[in-house]
Formats: sequence, structure tokens, C-alpha cells
Amino acid sequence: MPTTLSRMSAAGLAVFAGLSPPAFAEEGAAAREWQGRYRYEHAAGRTAGGTGIAVTYDLTLGPPGTRGGCVLSMAGFQTDERLLCQTQREGDGLTVTFHRYPDGRTVNKYGVAVYRPGQPLFSLSREGAGLVTRWQGLRPDGQAVPETGSFFAKAK
Repeated sequence: MPTTLSRMSAAGLAVFAGLSPPAFAEEGAAAREWQGRYRYEHAAGRTAGGTGIAVTYDLTLGPPGTRGGCVLSMAGFQTDERLLCQTQREGDGLTVTFHRYPDGRTVNKYGVAVYRPGQPLFSLSREGAGLVTRWQGLRPDGQAVPETGSFFAKAK
């Protein structure tokens, strides 16, 4: 009977991928604890005509290695974008990096390379009962947004 990847042990997969089994297991556990949906609703003031400027950032983190396991959607005032991302564990936190756009390209619908593959977009860490975001390659537009603060929250 042929051996399939689904029948291989986690340790076997780790060795196959060039990782030591403990590192593989540790990374998987960290990624599992971050799984879920997170949301940040950015209010950036009003236009000169009085229209509210708001953008919603939805981050979905699925099981490690799954297709679409990290998706960042941004929708709202003059914004409608979706990014496929990857995550990297940084201590107890998580760094979200740009991977590509859903169409497989690394340039947006206008042909502009806004982000580089592997570029950190932001990081998340747990402090007390909340999450702290540190903006990096991605930063909300509009009124002054601090580089670090409590932005994303786990969605229900």
C-alpha cells in the first residue's frame, strides 16, 4: 500500500520540510492559538463635504498550511482590497506578512507593487486582555494613527 502525506507523522513532515520536530510542533501550536477572525474598524474623520471616512480591516487566520489560511480584507471609503498573507511567530506574538493578491500576482489591480512578498504588514501581540498592533508596511490612512496601539480585536 503506497504511503501518502496524510499518513505521515508530524515529525516525518517536519524532517521532510527541513525543520526539527519540536520546532514544527511549537510553530503549529502557536498558529493554532491565533486562529480566528479579527477586525479593526478605522474611523479617519470626514471629507470636506461631511462624508464619514471609515475602513474595516478583517483578518482571518486559519490552520497553518491551508490555502487561504491568512487573508486580510480592507473595505470602506475608497477601499476594496484583499491580500493573501502569511504569518511568522515573533516571541509570543505574530507578524503578518504580504504574500500575494488573490489573482496570484504581487501587484494590485492597477499594476502597482504596493508591498513586497514577505514584507511585514503589521504584528500582533497579546497584552492583558487585549491585542496590541504595531503597524509596519501597512498603515491606515487618514487622521494620525499611532504606530502602536489597540486596533484589532477578535471577532465573534
